[in-house]
Amino acid sequence: MGISTESDGRTPAFTVPAEGHARRVAALRRTIHRITDEVIDAGTFHHGAQTRRLEEALGRAWGGHAVATTSCTQALTLALRAAGVRAGDEVVVPAATFAATAFAVGAVGAVPVIVDVTEPTLTLCPKAMETAITPRTRAVIPVHLHGHMADMPAINEIAARHRLTVVEDCAQAPGARLDGRAAGTWGDYGCFSFWVGKNIGGIDDAGAVLTTTAERARALRRLTDMGRDRGDRHLHHVRGHRARLGEVNAGLLTAQLALLPSWTDRRNTIARRYTEAFASLPLETPVVQDGHVHAFYKYAIGCEDIPALTAHLASEGIEAEQVYPYLLPEQPAFREIEHRSLVSARSAAARQRLCLPAYPELTDAEDGHVIRAVTAFCAGG
Repeated sequence: MGISTESDGRTPAFTVPAEGHARRVAALRRTIHRITDEVIDAGTFHHGAQTRRLEEALGRAWGGHAVATTSCTQALTLALRAAGVRAGDEVVVPAATFAATAFAVGAVGAVPVIVDVTEPTLTLCPKAMETAITPRTRAVIPVHLHGHMADMPAINEIAARHRLTVVEDCAQAPGARLDGRAAGTWGDYGCFSFWVGKNIGGIDDAGAVLTTTAERARALRRLTDMGRDRGDRHLHHVRGHRARLGEVNAGLLTAQLALLPSWTDRRNTIARRYTEAFASLPLETPVVQDGHVHAFYKYAIGCEDIPALTAHLASEGIEAEQVYPYLLPEQPAFREIEHRSLVSARSAAARQRLCLPAYPELTDAEDGHVIRAVTAFCAGG
């Protein structure tokens, strides 16, 4: 989608959506049709050649052993189960994340312990993590928010001293790296979302777990398919889940994995254009810390009046969004989920972020339009 020359007089002629996955899926239409035909011809719809190719490709691209599953929520739940986290245990999670991070903890009967994030990345604060550890703590889930990885060296050092399992929530970080190592390879488990709107995605929900050993991967595969080993559908070794990825999504993800580096470069190009253009404006822009490759799932800015900026952008045909306007302890669902909250006022900065369009399908004309609209707002016009 680019610049439209038509307008009904009530809506802007230039429409820039917040996310680009509808454009991506449309552009991949022929690939989707080809893969669908391949799956139909093969007559295998789960755990077939497409899934094997995806798992092998993920392992080659990022390292470790990959297990495909239906979502990052399932990936997190299965990783916690595989790690032996159970009822009564505690798992440290950051305040700024999608609710599924903590829901997965509750799903295995454990207690999410919600702690502060650190600026400027708004990722899990290592000091807050260590303060939260008790004799019941069994794991920690650092979240790579917006595509910038958490401080994994510090988190891993604390986890090693306290003998905690590290489960990375990489839902927003396919393509992110720290000191040359891919997101998902720093912890014991790395959990990815391949929902259609993520940096790579299927045509609905999808996910995967990376882990460090073949033995762990085998345990995860059993959990994804009702406790069975692939190839023996009648023997259930453990109480498993219905969490196997479909073959069409697996094939589509494999095709996109080859495109991810160029897509990540494009996201970073747009982010640099924004950051340079906004340098003199009264805005907080994302920081890319030394040693990091930012995946820029979102380009999130801080602004004193988010509602006003959102309305101004909408009047210019630009859709922007607050991804996490509520911290985890503020979610009504946690009234029915046992949890501990150690969140202080300093984590409120995570709520004051507005995400601008910054996806590979965005045209140069469109990101230029975003720059002009944001600049005009800050100038009061």
